[in-house]
Amino acid sequence: MRLHRIILSLLYILTLISAVYLYWEGGDYYFLPETERPHHQLHTDWKPGGVIGHGLGIIGSLLMLVLFLYSVRKRFRFMGTWGNIRYWLNYHIWMGITGPLLVIFHTTFKINGIIAISFWSMIAVALSGVLGRYVYLQIPRSLSGDELSPDEINRDETKLLHQLKEEYGVTSDTIQSIIKLVGIGESERSVGWSIIGRWIVSDLTLPFALSRIKRTLCDKDGRDTSEIGQIIKLARRLAILKRRIAFLKQAQSILHYWHIIHKPFAIVMIVIMVIHVVVAVLFGYKWIF
Repeated sequence: MRLHRIILSLLYILTLISAVYLYWEGGDYYFLPETERPHHQLHTDWKPGGVIGHGLGIIGSLLMLVLFLYSVRKRFRFMGTWGNIRYWLNYHIWMGITGPLLVIFHTTFKINGIIAISFWSMIAVALSGVLGRYVYLQIPRSLSGDELSPDEINRDETKLLHQLKEEYGVTSDTIQSIIKLVGIGESERSVGWSIIGRWIVSDLTLPFALSRIKRTLCDKDGRDTSEIGQIIKLARRLAILKRRIAFLKQAQSILHYWHIIHKPFAIVMIVIMVIHVVVAVLFGYKWIF
């Protein structure tokens, strides 16, 4: 798992460095009016059909094609042992961010015609992918990424409660305060997709609420810092698990409808991208690495 995190971090760093470099070197060119671009010194290489521009388009398009392997991995049983599905999803997301980003630079921020449909579909896929990942995380899962059964969820909850009460002597009142941190009562008043907003607010405010619990433990119980740190870690896990249990059905329902919205945009994006590539090749754009 540690190696996976290192690799993924390096990939995101590479994406960030690439974006900063392209913007830094080509910013003057990208902001020029279309009529003035042919006179810029970068035009030959940085235009969509140039060595750099075309290369970015190829790399970005390949990433957006390869990311579909994640969907294939989920659907075919014989691929079930091909690595942790969570790792596949993480790389799927990285490609879903990096691919569109490179394609944006490939277009030199000039979007028109039928490509505009593919471009905005691509943006919709990327943005909805971020949302989908967030909703996906609201469903209790194992380390392998599989959805937990009700019995497994109950076992996790019982284990956390036992650790807090028996191992660290946390009182029932404090545990109730911990559970209230995620604002389950407020979220119950939310309807449909609006509940996502409540979840986001809860996640953003949770660290501050945990800090208040930490101060209470320091003032009343006189515990040492390391023990309080462990209690806060367990408290955070329990609070989030409680919310996920309370809204499991809502999260599953939202994720179901999210798939219905996400897939058509992805299909439109790929179909038009393929048409674009075929037309480009027919018109002689056959640049190869």
